Amino acid sequence: MVTAIAIILIIIWLIIIHVKLSEVSESIREIKSSFLKDKIYEHRTEPKSDNQKPAKKPEEPLSISDIPDEVIFNKKADKLPQYIENNQKEETPLKDFENMFLGNIFNKIGSIALLIGLMILIKLVSPYFVFTPQLKITLGYLAGIVMMIGALKLHQKENMKNYSEVLLGTCFGAMFISTYCASAIFELFGFAATAIIATVLLLAAFYLADKLKTISMLVISLIAAYLNPIFLNSEFDVPSNFLFGYLIFINLLSLVYTYRNNSRSITNTVNLCITFFAALTLCYEIPYAGIVTLWAVYIVYDLITASGENKNKVVNYINLAVLTGLLLDSSWGEYRFIGYTQLGCAVIYAIISYFKKANPEMFKNYLHMSLIAAFLFVYFICNGSPTIKCLVWSIEAIILTYFACKYKLKMLAGWSCGIWAAAYCSILTIDGVLAVKSLANYVPIWNIRLAMFLPIIISSAASFWLLNKTEDEKIFSVGEFFRFACISSVYLYIGLELNNIITQRFIGVNTNAGFINNMINAILFSAYAINIKRLHMIAKSMTVFLLPISAIAGICALILLIFTGTHYKPIDAFIPVINLRFIAFLSGIAASILYRKWTDNKVFNYIAIILGFIFLHYETVDMITKYAITDGSYLISVSWILYSGIITTIGILKNKDFFKISGIGLCILSILRIFIFDLSKVDILYKFIAILTLGLILMILSYLYNKKSAK
Repeated sequence: MVTAIAIILIIIWLIIIHVKLSEVSESIREIKSSFLKDKIYEHRTEPKSDNQKPAKKPEEPLSISDIPDEVIFNKKADKLPQYIENNQKEETPLKDFENMFLGNIFNKIGSIALLIGLMILIKLVSPYFVFTPQLKITLGYLAGIVMMIGALKLHQKENMKNYSEVLLGTCFGAMFISTYCASAIFELFGFAATAIIATVLLLAAFYLADKLKTISMLVISLIAAYLNPIFLNSEFDVPSNFLFGYLIFINLLSLVYTYRNNSRSITNTVNLCITFFAALTLCYEIPYAGIVTLWAVYIVYDLITASGENKNKVVNYINLAVLTGLLLDSSWGEYRFIGYTQLGCAVIYAIISYFKKANPEMFKNYLHMSLIAAFLFVYFICNGSPTIKCLVWSIEAIILTYFACKYKLKMLAGWSCGIWAAAYCSILTIDGVLAVKSLANYVPIWNIRLAMFLPIIISSAASFWLLNKTEDEKIFSVGEFFRFACISSVYLYIGLELNNIITQRFIGVNTNAGFINNMINAILFSAYAINIKRLHMIAKSMTVFLLPISAIAGICALILLIFTGTHYKPIDAFIPVINLRFIAFLSGIAASILYRKWTDNKVFNYIAIILGFIFLHYETVDMITKYAITDGSYLISVSWILYSGIITTIGILKNKDFFKISGIGLCILSILRIFIFDLSKVDILYKFIAILTLGLILMILSYLYNKKSAK
C-alpha cells in the first residue's frame, strides 16, 4: 500500500511540473510577441546606409521563441539585430528538463518499479495459486531472462542504449536475488550449487560488461561478486581457502576486463582494497599461498600491460600494501618470516628491473625500482637492529637518488626522501644518540652518536650532490630537501655532542654548566638561522618552510642570549670581553647584521644595537661582581652613557637614522638611571664622575650634530 501511494505521488508530481512548465513557456512566448512585434518589423525595413552591404533575407520567418529573454528585456536592444540575422536556436530549459527525466531518471525508476510490481503481483495472486518454492524461484529466473532478452534487443538501437543497460542490470539483480533466496530462505540449493550459479551469473555479467562497454554492468558485477562470499560465509561453513580463492577469482575477472578496457583500470585499485578488507573480515585464517598468489597475479598483469596504454601505477603500491598487510595478519609475531618474504619479492622486482632497463622508455614508466626499495624497507623493519636499519636505509637512499637522477624518475626521488627519513627516525630511540643515560662512561666524539649520525649525514650530502645536477625542477626540489636535512643533521650532532662534553666535564664541580651550554646553543642557533636563511635565498623550492624554521632558530638564539646570559658562570673564570658570552652575543649581532643585509628590514639594525647594549650591561655587572668594586653601580651608568654616545656619534657621522634614534633613546635611559637610581645611592665622588661624564657626552654629541647640520 505504501509503495503504491509513493508511486502515485511521484506521477502526480511529474504531471504538475510538466503542466506548470508548459504554462510558463506559453506566457514567455506571449510576452516576447508583445515586446518585439514592432522591433522586428523596424529592423527588417530599416534603410541601409551607403557604406553598408544589403542584408541577407532570412529564408524562413524569424520565430519569436528563437530570441533569448535577456535581449527582449534589454531597453537598448543592442543585441537584437545579431540574434535576428544569425537566427540561432538554443535548447530551452523545458527541453533539458525533459531529456533529464525521460532520458535518464525515468528508466531507473521504472526498473525499480518493475521489481516492486513483480513482488506485488506475487502477493496478489498467491491466494489463488499455490506457489511452491521451486515455482517462485523459477519465475524469478524467467523474469530475469525475459528482461535480459528485451534489454539486448533494445541495446541495438542507439537512442535506447542507456535504457537497455539499466534494464540489463535489473535482470541480473533479479537472478542474483533469486539465487540467494533459493539458498537462504527456501534451502533449495546447497553450497556447491549456490556457488556455481552465482559464479556463472558473475561471468555472464562481466562478459556483457565487456561486450557492451557499459560501466553500469561493471558496477553491478562487482557488487554481486563481493556479495557472493559474504552470503556464502554467512549461510555455510566455508573454508578460508575457498573464500580467499574466490576473492582471487574476482580479481582475475577484473584484470581481464581492465586489460580489454584500459579506461576502467581504476577498477583494479578498488578491487584490491575491497579484497583486503573482505579477507580480513571473512577469513579466520588467511592462507599464505593465497596471499602470494594474489600478489603474483598483479605482477603478471603488470608485466603484460607494461608496453600497453595502461598507466594505472597506483595498483602496484596497493598490491604491495595488501601483501604486507595480509602477511602481518596471517603471520602476526613471525616478523622474520614476513621479512624474508618481502626480501624474496624485492629480488623478483630487481630481476624485472634489470631486464626492463634495456628499454629506457619502458623503464621510465616502471615502478619496480621503487617497489624494490619498499620491500627492502619492510624487510628491515621486520629484521635487524636499529643500527643496521640506519646503515642500510642510508645507503638505499643514495642508490635511489642515483637512479632517480639517471632515469629522471620522480617517484624514486620521493622514495629516497622517505627511506632517508626512516633511517633518521631509526636512530632516535638508541641510547647515546639524543640522550646519554650514563655520562660517567661517556666517550666524547668517538661514540655511538657519531656512528649513527655519520651515515645519514653522508647519505643526505651525497643525495643532494646527485640530485643537484638534474634539470628537472621536481627532482631538484628533492635535492634541496637533502641539503636542508644535511645542514640540520650537522648542527644537531654538534649541539648534542658539545652539550654532553660540557655536562660531563662539570659533574661534581661547584658551578653551573647550564650557562656554558646555553651560550653554545645560542651560537649554534644563530649560525643555523643564518645558514637556513641563506638556503632560503638560493633555493628554488621549500621556501615556504625554510623561512619559518630560520625565524624560529633566530628567536631561540635571542631568548638564550637575553634571559640566560645575565651572569657569567663560573664567575672566577670571567675575563672581561675575552669570554664565551662575548662570542655568543657577537654571533647574535652578526646574524642580525646579515639578516638586515639580506632582507632590507631595519628592525634587525635595532636588534643588533640592543644586543650590544645588553652585552655591555652584563659585562659591567660581572666585572663589578668579580673585582668587588665598592659602589660600582655608577659604572653601569657610565657604560650606558659611553655606549649611547658612541652609537649616536656613528649615526651623526654616517647619517644613519637608526643609530641616531637608538643613541638618543639610550641617552634618555642613561639620564633617567643617573637621576633616579645613582644619585640617591652612591658617594659624592661617584655622583660627580657620573654627572661629569654625562655632561661631556651630551656636549660632544651636540657639537657634532650642529657641525654636521651646518655642512
